Amino acid sequence: TKLSHLHFVSTETYRHRVIQMGEHPDRVFQVGALGMDAIYNTPLLSKELLEERLGFRFGKHTLLVTFHPVTLENQTAQEQFQELLDALETLEETHLIFTHPNADPNGRIISEMITHYVANHPQTTVSFHSMGHLFYFSSLQYVDAMVGNSSSGIIEMPSFRKPTLNIGDRQAGRLRVHSIIDCPPQKKAILEALRLAYSPLFQEALKTLRTPYGEGHCAQKIAAILANHPLDFILKKSFYILP
Repeated sequence: TKLSHLHFVSTETYRHRVIQMGEHPDRVFQVGALGMDAIYNTPLLSKELLEERLGFRFGKHTLLVTFHPVTLENQTAQEQFQELLDALETLEETHLIFTHPNADPNGRIISEMITHYVANHPQTTVSFHSMGHLFYFSSLQYVDAMVGNSSSGIIEMPSFRKPTLNIGDRQAGRLRVHSIIDCPPQKKAILEALRLAYSPLFQEALKTLRTPYGEGHCAQKIAAILANHPLDFILKKSFYILP
């Protein structure tokens, strides 16, 4: 941020944070999240076609699980993810779509745990190292909830008016709406959060959900600002002091 001269942020809250860092308000623009562009620009698949392409059948209940290691938390990635697997193991009539973690430290451990779990539950689970936008966003339409600690659960999932079970502190400080249920990486807490996500009252509240991350056209807004913003003396920055 301090090396940049123009700033494009996803929400008004983040705009204020950048200004608090001393950046001039005239150079900080709220444009929405780029991830929203991908949703609105992608013609999503029908459930039948998606099942055919994925080689996977959605169950009475289906969850999408995306979990990445967090190196600064007390528990190890293996311990945290095992708590999640232990919780998922108790669910009835539930199918699972796993996405493998990123290349962060301990990501390989989680990836191996996913592979082992799927091998032992071939009728109800599937895993992908990379689903791509089309399959990933199409899946979000039909799952009951996203479970894990991915930023996608905070930013993209609410646009589908579906719950996100956010485990641990990986997304701490990120702006969220009431579809996000935070819980520690513990089996009991995860199951309690899932019960809340499925509750009629929580499901009813999702019908009026509005995401703070915009409704697409983010790239167009950025391009328009870049095309029209004056560049004279832009390299000289001064620290902006809040009034």
